Amino acid sequence: MCGRNLVTGETVVVPTVSLSSRAGLVCTGCGESGTEPYCDNCGRRRSVGRDHAELDLSAVAAVTDRGRRRPRNEDAVVIARYDGGLVSVVCDGVSTSTRSDAASHGAAEAGVAAILDALTTGADPVEATSLGAHAAAKAARAAAGPEESDTPPSCTYVSGIVTPDAVTVGWIGDSRAYWLGPEPACLTIDDSIAGQLAAGRPAPDTVDPDPSSRALIRWLGADSTDAEPQVVTLGPAGEGRLLLCSDGLYHYLSDPTELTAAATRNQTSPIEVARHLTAVALQGGGHDNIAVAVLSFPALGGSAA
Repeated sequence: MCGRNLVTGETVVVPTVSLSSRAGLVCTGCGESGTEPYCDNCGRRRSVGRDHAELDLSAVAAVTDRGRRRPRNEDAVVIARYDGGLVSVVCDGVSTSTRSDAASHGAAEAGVAAILDALTTGADPVEATSLGAHAAAKAARAAAGPEESDTPPSCTYVSGIVTPDAVTVGWIGDSRAYWLGPEPACLTIDDSIAGQLAAGRPAPDTVDPDPSSRALIRWLGADSTDAEPQVVTLGPAGEGRLLLCSDGLYHYLSDPTELTAAATRNQTSPIEVARHLTAVALQGGGHDNIAVAVLSFPALGGSAA
């Protein structure tokens, strides 16, 4: 056993750690846990995610929370480290679809797995980002059942890869990525009518171009055929952090400069930043599920693990 690829002869580097917000399935009716989609105790469908979860791999960390007004947490977040950098995916279940928590968790886990597989077998971050989105789209489509043809499980998607010298982000939908550091910025453009119009892009001809509409024009699910992410790569001039989040956070705090200030106010580690930003959203009202992932740049102190 030498650890080399049997076809190419190259050494295969496996991811060091990967963590997901998925847990044992919990029934929203009686609280019983189990592995089956429906509760053996009361017959209701179990929630795929946790009401609250914290993931911490030191240089990358995440927090997700149900919020104060939703019956279940339909956001999902996965974080990972590999020999060369950090990876995370955040997915936000589309509330108007059925079982959106199944779509978001399936997409997040499949997306990170595909990104890690691509990166550790030689793909560059841009290619890995595209492969991750395609895998996530396939997983989201697979979450649909025959009885859900009208409103199948759907979600939005954003991924982030941090290496020693760059940050690469890909997205489909309106989950966002922010650079928190020198010259803070929002790196994504919402795939919504309002987001496209605000960025100076035309709205699709098939929709009413209302500049205030947050209606999605791209998402992942069985009723969507567009799985090609928009991709942005940034070479930061100094140290900072990449933030991935759902609208449960940026509804309350969306300005990049204000986010950077909040992320550096008495918080020294990624998990502390993720906890603090989640608390900001909850204190603001917690109207929606919240998912926050924080990745340090440069990755792993600027060198491979």
